[in-house]
Amino acid sequence: MMLQQFTNASGSVYATVGYDERNNCVYDSWEGMFGTQDNFKRVLSYVSEVIEEKKATRWLADLRKMNGSFDGSKEWIIRDLIPKVTSAGLLYQAIVLPQNVFSKLSAKDTITRISKFEIRQFDDIDKAKSWLKQAAPSLVN
Repeated sequence: MMLQQFTNASGSVYATVGYDERNNCVYDSWEGMFGTQDNFKRVLSYVSEVIEEKKATRWLADLRKMNGSFDGSKEWIIRDLIPKVTSAGLLYQAIVLPQNVFSKLSAKDTITRISKFEIRQFDDIDKAKSWLKQAAPSLVN
């Protein structure tokens, strides 16, 4: 179920966050330019709140259509976001890598710095979903 859409200054939707109750999975899907680092952080802060509220153990980040770098937010991700989602119970994250080279480099560099939960990167959304479902089969109905 979709929970929230985020729009940039021009009014275009740049991210959607939802929750899959059956698989206890929060997902965020990105579309084009998010604009500012504050816009980027706003989405991930919301994801963190949903993980905490729903006690979600899985997170699917679909970055395929993201454009732009989030290099300015990497330290915030490592220092603030990761400890928050880990303490809320997150165990697994699947990231579908962006097609945009700058976004992909930001994502890959950030992934290498996360060790608090199991995180995998994919180029295919179906493989990412499959891995998340298999990551902790006892949690899937």
